[in-house]
Amino acid sequence: MDSAVQRIENYETRLYCLLAEELAAGPRRVDFEEYARKMGCSRSTVTRNVGKLLDAGIVGVKDGKLFLKE
Repeated sequence: MDSAVQRIENYETRLYCLLAEELAAGPRRVDFEEYARKMGCSRSTVTRNVGKLLDAGIVGVKDGKLFLKE
């Protein structure tokens, strides 16, 4: 069970790092399939972890575009 929890946390961290690079220039639409390929996981894993980042207040969404919160 601990390895599963760690894997989820790792996906969240890896996703944040990828998003931080992409969104540094400003808000943009994100292709979850593309991120799933980059991370070697499923689209639903990306969706779930974007939700976690949104809930944590790390990223936001406006007009369908993700942006980094400061």
